[in-house]
Amino acid sequence: MSVQKEKEYVLYKNLKFIWDKKAFLIIIPLLICLLTGAVSYFISDHKYVGKAVFYTSTLKKDALTEPDLMDAKYKVENKNIEIDFSVPKNRRVQIKVTGDKKADVEQELKSLSEKYNADLMADYKLRYDLTEKPMKDYQKRLENVDKSLEAYYEKVEAGEDQLFDKELLLGFATKEEVAHEYVTSVNRMETDLELFDEPELISTSMEKSDNYFMQNAFIALVLSFFLTLLGLILWRYTREARGELNNG
Repeated sequence: MSVQKEKEYVLYKNLKFIWDKKAFLIIIPLLICLLTGAVSYFISDHKYVGKAVFYTSTLKKDALTEPDLMDAKYKVENKNIEIDFSVPKNRRVQIKVTGDKKADVEQELKSLSEKYNADLMADYKLRYDLTEKPMKDYQKRLENVDKSLEAYYEKVEAGEDQLFDKELLLGFATKEEVAHEYVTSVNRMETDLELFDEPELISTSMEKSDNYFMQNAFIALVLSFFLTLLGLILWRYTREARGELNNG
């Protein structure tokens, strides 16, 4: 067969050789895949991860929303437990507890969640009370002003004093202006109170950390397949090159 013909059948010869050696292409990648998976499974840390996500509403207190400050405030003594605070998105705070024992993680997550929720509610109640108390004061003042206005109305209706009496008109206008300011303030504070959403615990979860068994096994399978394929091609090339040299 001429050299030109030999070149035309190179691909066919490679494919035939690979097919004849297909056992290598199957067994070697599978063995490497299983070995990699086993190593990943046994040497990886199997930790438990507990998470609690809170809705913080309109809270702006740094000690309850800044992860660094929360680390200092809610420091734990258990060295086998890792605590991580984060803000995954606006008005959300996540507490993550990681440890080797599920019971320890559950206990610490519950304890931290209760403490943090209590602090959230305390801050919420403080802000609510600071808005509600002035509103009630304004409401009482408004009631007093309304009573004063009723007295002016009665004087006008009874014909006491002249309608164009300056003191009467000035007092009436002043009381009306004060009443309007109080009504505006009360309405604004009532709106603020309605917009005060209570903080709450949105969700909790407990899971085992991923040891990436499937991912590592799949990557090992793909890489070993191509490396085995490359090895078979080099094997055939080396064998034929050696034969050519011996015949030459």
